[in-house]
Amino acid sequence: MWSVSMIKPFNSTKKLIAILSFALLFVTTNAFAQNNTSSTYSYFGLGELMQNSNGQTIGLGGTSLAYKGGSVLNLDNPASLSQIDSLKFHFNIGSVIKFTRLNQGNDHDVINDFNLSRIALGFKVSPRYATAFSIAPYSGLGYEITKREKVLGDETYVIRSLKGTGGLNQFMWSNGVKITNDLSLGVNGIYIFGNNTRTESVVIENGGTNVYINNSELISKGLYFNVAAQYAIDFGNYAITVGGKYQPKIGVNAKQKVVITNSNDLVERYSDEDDGDFDMPESYSVGFGLNKSKHLWIGGDYQYEKWSDTEIFNENNEFVDRNKFSFGVEYNPNDGYARKFLQRLSYRLGSFYDTGYIKVEDNKISSMGISAGLGIPMAQGKGMINLAVEFGTTGTLNNNLVREDFTRITIDVSLFERWFQKRKYN
Repeated sequence: MWSVSMIKPFNSTKKLIAILSFALLFVTTNAFAQNNTSSTYSYFGLGELMQNSNGQTIGLGGTSLAYKGGSVLNLDNPASLSQIDSLKFHFNIGSVIKFTRLNQGNDHDVINDFNLSRIALGFKVSPRYATAFSIAPYSGLGYEITKREKVLGDETYVIRSLKGTGGLNQFMWSNGVKITNDLSLGVNGIYIFGNNTRTESVVIENGGTNVYINNSELISKGLYFNVAAQYAIDFGNYAITVGGKYQPKIGVNAKQKVVITNSNDLVERYSDEDDGDFDMPESYSVGFGLNKSKHLWIGGDYQYEKWSDTEIFNENNEFVDRNKFSFGVEYNPNDGYARKFLQRLSYRLGSFYDTGYIKVEDNKISSMGISAGLGIPMAQGKGMINLAVEFGTTGTLNNNLVREDFTRITIDVSLFERWFQKRKYN
């Protein structure tokens, strides 16, 4: 009996064309155009920071730095890519549905959002080196705020309306390499781009006459990076993995446009355009994971971002340092021979606490929540469907601020295309 290895890139080139075409469609129609949030707090800073992790780690409360696997494109820690299956081409797409209840005093409102969260593809280049490409939102603006204000020295009232749209997106090239059997290193090279648009208008109450309209845009495009590592130690049926990531403070090129007009006569009163940059914060993260016989995984992460040291167009901001904690547990009862459907699933639980990077009236706008997830394998090992649901809250009712109670559902699909196969002949 003898064997021969043959390379099988795809069943047909049509599959590759379809994947690349879909990626292009995502970039042109989704990443540039959509609002990723309806949060009131996206008014501040660069907007609401998006989560763009994969479906597995979201079910674990976002715990990701020590998480790895042959079928996992974990771009939060690119070092983990060195562990992906070398025989498969990995294609991953995620979407998010978010239901939010806004609470302020005795007032309540409900908003819903639906967005694609990321698209990624990756593969092994050599036995020790893997690469991946992805695109995902980094931040989003989607607020609409209306205030009734009295004019000083007059009995007249005006209605002030604030609206924000757009956001920043990131295209990422991730690389992971296995240095030894225990140590892997990784790097993410990131191109960030997008447009934050803010509009402020003031209208005289009842009269409907605009006092002025202020339109401002922050147009961004630039490069930054982060580096990461994973180190694993085996103890028989147990294995401990430690992961870490570091990102230096880097300025990103930006252009700021401001136009103020008087809508009564449509005469432009002020226009300005300024080139500058804003800082991506220095950050570091560390996490651990404990495996038991490949059935049970327990892990936790800590992330720190130094937003207080950043500037926007050479001006200090009022951002605060961000601290995020997460913890997750995964149980996989499948021993490789499971036939019952429930025994082939992966079960996940997690929790998180995020202090946020903004402060409003001396209140940090923090988030906290719990999560649960399921991993559902497709027939014949063609892929995995990962479902995750998060229940959480953002903000506070103190000082008449808004508390956002949310339910976030993530649907993440990973498809595997076999590139190499071993055929045996008698």
